[in-house]
Amino acid sequence: MAKGKKKKMRAMMERSDLISSLPDVLLAFIISFLSGEEAVRTSVLSNRWKTLWKYSYHLSFDQRQILKHLIKIDNQNSKPRSRLARDVHPKILGIHPEDNAKLDTVAEASMLIMSIMDKHIGPLKSCNIRHLGMSCVNGDVVRWMKKLLEKGVVKVSMGLESYEYFITLNYILLGQAKRTLDLPFEIFTSFEVLELNHYCFITTPSLDLNQVLKTLTLNQVCVSSNNFQEIISHCSSLENLTLNNCDFSGDEVNIDSSSLKYFKILDMNVQKMLVSAANMEVIEIESIICIDKDLAFETPKLHILRVHNDVKRIGQYLRTRDIIEICGGIVGRRGSNMGSIFNNLVTLCLDLDFTNIRNSISLSFAVKSCHRLKNLQINNQVNMDCNGGTSDRGTSDQNENDCLPYPGVLFWQLREPCWCVTYQLKSLCIRGYTGGEFEVEFVKYLILNGGVLEKISIWFLEDCSWVNVVATNCLLSYPKLSPGLSFDLKPGVEYMRKYGGSFEKWVTTLK
Repeated sequence: MAKGKKKKMRAMMERSDLISSLPDVLLAFIISFLSGEEAVRTSVLSNRWKTLWKYSYHLSFDQRQILKHLIKIDNQNSKPRSRLARDVHPKILGIHPEDNAKLDTVAEASMLIMSIMDKHIGPLKSCNIRHLGMSCVNGDVVRWMKKLLEKGVVKVSMGLESYEYFITLNYILLGQAKRTLDLPFEIFTSFEVLELNHYCFITTPSLDLNQVLKTLTLNQVCVSSNNFQEIISHCSSLENLTLNNCDFSGDEVNIDSSSLKYFKILDMNVQKMLVSAANMEVIEIESIICIDKDLAFETPKLHILRVHNDVKRIGQYLRTRDIIEICGGIVGRRGSNMGSIFNNLVTLCLDLDFTNIRNSISLSFAVKSCHRLKNLQINNQVNMDCNGGTSDRGTSDQNENDCLPYPGVLFWQLREPCWCVTYQLKSLCIRGYTGGEFEVEFVKYLILNGGVLEKISIWFLEDCSWVNVVATNCLLSYPKLSPGLSFDLKPGVEYMRKYGGSFEKWVTTLK
């Protein structure tokens, strides 16, 4: 009886061990989701698993995790700045013998990363490494990258541990040690996808006929504008470029590339910027500081433009309407041949405050200038501070509503239908919709004049009033110029998350 039960239990365990029944290729793929050291530890599971990690598609390393116990003790016994200074330039500062042991441990962690790379058989497609500052100065970063080049890795992400670390590191590297990470230019040509985080670096560009880099992402890096421009001009296959909070020393940043198709810029502060890309198709802009006449886009084939703004940011950040006017050629650099880049635009996505007349004027200009626009997406930004009150910026914007000789609410009623609205525009999506007069009038304008409009999607704000929702719902009864027009009204996001997407039930809960 007991033997029968044991056999049955053994059979059940064998049937439940689905992982062991998977092929080696699939197991290696699963191991790819583990960190590098965790992947190696799977080798102790059984003889079959002993070498599986060597065939994983991805390796990921974090020196902080490898040295977690050591760093925890070190953080408790020393100040952040002294730790950083010791890591960056131990020979200059003079290290106590007890600290040498800690530095040796960091070196051992670096050697572990290199050892795992050496023993990996492949095919290794991607690698992600986060490391401590010492690995920059002692050359580990460059050695890792060269090893990954030998392995034929396609996608690489490399970076220092944190942004706070990066700020102080720049001070020490440039101010005391006079040293910046010197990267071989093959790093910018031999990977298809490259992401660099929190570095201060230089490189010497050279012609490379085998250049394969297609995607370059720079997050919080420090590099001279001239060096950056040389990198871009020599990367002849580069198609996707993302710049996030980078520091380009120099007066002007020129991005001149015939291969670029996608460009994203986030949280940037530049004096002058010129983007000249004949084949550019997509531009995304999120929070940029620049004088409007010194920002120019020469991108005649642009199909998609996305402009996102953080309403909590104040100061010199360009607003959505500023970007519209720059792209439309109303304002711009003197002597630029840019003109309007709206001619071939198909999709326009904007963060815009609907309660402001100046914004409505800019939106009207954009719609009128985009002769081929098919998709319009607007995120209605309500100027509220983090405590739920109206921000000061909202007050200043409200004063701009006096720029018309008639009440602002009549603005869209007095607009003549343009070519885009009558013959091109097919979809409208508004998020953060409050049902205010300006929003209602804009939607009504498109209903009455949209000749080929197929769909209007409206995502209401969570605390929208019942009166405003009913007023918007009444728009459905207006005579539609386009016979195929349909409406998709969505309740507040929080309500959808909790109770589903029933618009009618949501309306009954409003005050």
